[in-house]
Amino acid sequence: MRQFDYIIAGGGSAGLTLAYLLLTYGNSEKTTLIIDKDDKSVNDRTWCFWEKEVNLFENLVHKQWAKAAFSSPSFKKTFDLQPYSYKMIKGKEFYDFMKLELNKFKNLTWLTENITEISPDGSVNTTKGNYKGSFVFNSTTELKDFKIPSKHVQFLQHFKGRFIQTEQPCFDPDTMTYMDFRIDQKGDCRFGYVLPLSPNEALVEYTIFSEQLLQPEEYDKGLDDYLNNFLKIEDYKVIEDEFGVIPMTDFPFPSKDGKIINIGISGGFVKPSTGYTFLRSQHILKKMASNLTQQKDPLADLPHQKKRFLKYDSTLLNVLKNGEHSGAQIFSDLFEKNGAQAVFKFLDEETNMAEEMKIMSSTPILAFGKAFFKTFGK
Repeated sequence: MRQFDYIIAGGGSAGLTLAYLLLTYGNSEKTTLIIDKDDKSVNDRTWCFWEKEVNLFENLVHKQWAKAAFSSPSFKKTFDLQPYSYKMIKGKEFYDFMKLELNKFKNLTWLTENITEISPDGSVNTTKGNYKGSFVFNSTTELKDFKIPSKHVQFLQHFKGRFIQTEQPCFDPDTMTYMDFRIDQKGDCRFGYVLPLSPNEALVEYTIFSEQLLQPEEYDKGLDDYLNNFLKIEDYKVIEDEFGVIPMTDFPFPSKDGKIINIGISGGFVKPSTGYTFLRSQHILKKMASNLTQQKDPLADLPHQKKRFLKYDSTLLNVLKNGEHSGAQIFSDLFEKNGAQAVFKFLDEETNMAEEMKIMSSTPILAFGKAFFKTFGK
């Protein structure tokens, strides 16, 4: 059984970011193993986020937007996002960068193997071999593998996207569409999402917040309807497809099991009310890597969510689940009455109590009040 200081089980954004931080910020003498079932040679996903500053991978930002459009049957506006920018990083470009940088370190081993078992004693078994680490940083556990009590909301954010190319100019490359609720909600929270790369190219997504996935053909039907009837685009070429599922739950994911440290989605890094993970992971993993460099507990003083924001997230999820108020109505109220900057600041958990009360008062008070007090039973 091969022994390593660190085993990173799962070579997604969290695992590769941690490896990069560990090896470039003082842990290069440690032996590190990355295991993933894929060779990371295709553009299998796109990460997007808003921020005011630059991030760890600013050089990989493929496109950014200074304006964001919001549409619903009751409200429509294009927001100037300053001081924020909305940014995109493409998966393939991220993977290529990581391969180039991480392979410079002689103590790094990167294997393409299927993991069959991870044990609390630090052993990791694959279809090709057995390995053991002083720490195993795991991002491979799926939502279905956790036993989540029924008192917790279990929503999924699931989406189908197409990178498309049109012959005629169809997009404003300076303005992304954050949420377009004009589409048929079908009893869920559904919206269109558009990231234009040029006047003739864009990533167009059909996104749903619900408890169950759709049949594959339903995503295509929803995308076709959005493109044809709302964006008025019928003639286009599909360059790439993407599909994703992100948990939106108030369940407190376990952070540790023996020598296993859960990271990424498996570690509860997802913002429960939005599904955004990429930038949040950077903040958490920077501290984790710093702890390891200083020979501290890797979980010490991590910048996880403040408790009151966990309550806010749980409140929103409960209101969406109850269905008394639609997602279209809730998000329309938030953006119309507060503006994009205030909403982004709130979702970044940088607001004070007065600002939070203003945000909450712009939502359906009775429903949110009931749901908020319900969170204290969890």
